[in-house]
Amino acid sequence: MDKKTNSEVSQQESQAIINKRYEDKAVTIETVVDVFKDPDINSQRVTQCLFNQLVCILEEKDNWVKVNTVDGSTGWLRSKFIDRDCTSVIKEIYTKRIVVTGKKKTVYSNYRGSATLEEVSMGTEFFVKSKKENYYEVVVPGNLTGWIEQKDTIEIAADSKIPKTSGGDFVATVEKFKDTQYLLGGVSAWQGVDASGVVYISARINGIDLPRGTIELFDFLKDGPDSVEGIKKGDLLFFSANEDTDDVTDVGIYAGDERFIYANKAKGCIDSALLHSDYYLKRLKGIRRIFDFV
Repeated sequence: MDKKTNSEVSQQESQAIINKRYEDKAVTIETVVDVFKDPDINSQRVTQCLFNQLVCILEEKDNWVKVNTVDGSTGWLRSKFIDRDCTSVIKEIYTKRIVVTGKKKTVYSNYRGSATLEEVSMGTEFFVKSKKENYYEVVVPGNLTGWIEQKDTIEIAADSKIPKTSGGDFVATVEKFKDTQYLLGGVSAWQGVDASGVVYISARINGIDLPRGTIELFDFLKDGPDSVEGIKKGDLLFFSANEDTDDVTDVGIYAGDERFIYANKAKGCIDSALLHSDYYLKRLKGIRRIFDFV
């Protein structure tokens, strides 16, 4: 029997390391997948995972799995919405990836578009197999590939961070969610989104990873002006439920011209309002800056 070369041994060792790294992982296989506090669809929705997103499996119970998600949340999702074959997200075997920056996007089964393979949302990521004219061939779960138009995507190296942009770019992304249905724990335009979900996704595709929840955001961020006089486009506004300002219940994004974007729960959508009114100013808990305005 022939002896294995040093290169072959090295490749086997590398593959073994990669396999070990992904052995407790899975990838989501729906446009958006609900993650609940408990293994029960009637429990609180903690967050959502996007299509082709990696999760770390912590526990299994009946038809549910407890997972850690990309956004740092922990919760339960139904096992039918994941695939334990992580080939589509193993960054070590690809050189490039793309991030969807449009509100919604279609992945087609063939080049230049024909049958729809999957509908995806802003923030969805794919590793690239090839590129032809203005279409990417991307790897998707199920040992398949699909085609997605280059428009409203950004291309980066497989293991690189998304480049940081500016407060202006951040607000332009946030504006895409205007009139989107409000959904507690939501992160997409397909089913709905909440205010912290808008902040999380919009910041992420503009190069900054933030905690998912409103309270966690407020505690995590430290820098910002002391009053609205120093506010800049892209700053986050944190509000209390009442004028005592002893808690943090909501977050908004300052869009300029005294206007901010927030989740209008009464109207059931992402909306805008004027900041300089007694109602909001008396409930303003603090302002946090995550981007410089350019």
